[in-house]
Amino acid sequence: MSGRVVLQDIVKVYRSGGGLFRGKTSVRAVDHVDIMLEPGETLGIVGESGSGKSTLGRIAAGIESPTSGHVSLDGRSYARIGSAAWRRERRGVQMIFQNPSKALDPRMTIGAQIGEAMQAHGLSDMQGRKARMEEMLALVGLPGMGGRYSHQLSGGQQQRAVIARALVLEPRVVVCDEAVSALDVSVQAQIINLLNDLKARFGIGYLFISHDLGVVRHISDRIAVMQKGVIVETGRAAEIFANPKHDYTRSLLAAVPAATPAERRARERRIA
Repeated sequence: MSGRVVLQDIVKVYRSGGGLFRGKTSVRAVDHVDIMLEPGETLGIVGESGSGKSTLGRIAAGIESPTSGHVSLDGRSYARIGSAAWRRERRGVQMIFQNPSKALDPRMTIGAQIGEAMQAHGLSDMQGRKARMEEMLALVGLPGMGGRYSHQLSGGQQQRAVIARALVLEPRVVVCDEAVSALDVSVQAQIINLLNDLKARFGIGYLFISHDLGVVRHISDRIAVMQKGVIVETGRAAEIFANPKHDYTRSLLAAVPAATPAERRARERRIA
């Protein structure tokens, strides 16, 4: 099991077709970005709303095509979206979205949705899928809950179910797009700890996208800071927090609540 994702010179431009009194407009959401996710690594992508980080995540997950540039997993270029090869590739790169209630089908039980994901990729027979579903639910802290519907679960439990559905396919990479931002702070910590435990157990890599450097700090090996479609700074997580180089990174750090007065004073000295 490997899982090296490489995005080279990625550009994404969105165009809108004008009207009677205005011409066509274009927005460059991602502007010549190069990133690499190593196998088993967690790379945090952090930036404000509109920075292009979620667009970059969808491109990395293979659910959106770049306008130009190249994306590969373990040296193989991504297939054309919608093709049979693309559908096979999706097992290797899964995505966890921000709002778990919208990611789950309210008409199906949690267990049925996990089983459906396995069936779509031709994994095991019905009995094998049921056993695997129960195993995954237990791993994410939802033992015996396969018969419940999403409305019967809390927000944190819903996200655990989404994680189980993604990981049951044994992906090499999981793209987490604001995966904890809709949750309470205490539940955020639980989900981050769960993701770290599952990473250690299965050796998967995460591309973890968030607007909150404080959250990214607790899960990332490396951090890439994104502003207006451009990566302005990258480095080991500890280095980014200890010695931020870019003004934008410093401004994001300034918005993170300090745990102690000493930490606040040290941060103020770095930012000054």
